Amino acid sequence: MPVRVAAAGGAGGLVALVVGTFLPWLRSGRVSRNSYEADGTIQRLLGVRGLGHAALTAWPFLGGLCAAAVALFALGLQRLAAVLAALVAVAAGGVAIATLRVPAAPYAAPASAGPTVTILGAVLTLLMATLILFTPRRTGTREGEGHD
Repeated sequence: MPVRVAAAGGAGGLVALVVGTFLPWLRSGRVSRNSYEADGTIQRLLGVRGLGHAALTAWPFLGGLCAAAVALFALGLQRLAAVLAALVAVAAGGVAIATLRVPAAPYAAPASAGPTVTILGAVLTLLMATLILFTPRRTGTREGEGHD
């Protein structure tokens, strides 16, 4: 699979990942909250500390990191872009999986739409990043030249 095709799939995965963060992640009564609104609510209600606090604090930068991965690829730094995209995918996918595993409480419950779309985007991104990282580099050939 050519690197450009993998890059397009990875970019699509990153878009799905980011779109998923804006879909419902938390339901409380009749109110649904996206991941960013839920992030603040969780920090206020649960007083999260340590690694959880660091993850919730970094969450708003997720979209920027995805954009940085796309920009790195456009600048010709495919492997660095793939590493960044893979790290973002693992982190976002992990948070989404953890969210879906949280048991419902009387006052709030996880919503499935946002985390599910985020997981699907993370899986696609991770697959495409892996393809980019493990596709051998071509040296000494130009676009359009044949191979023996």
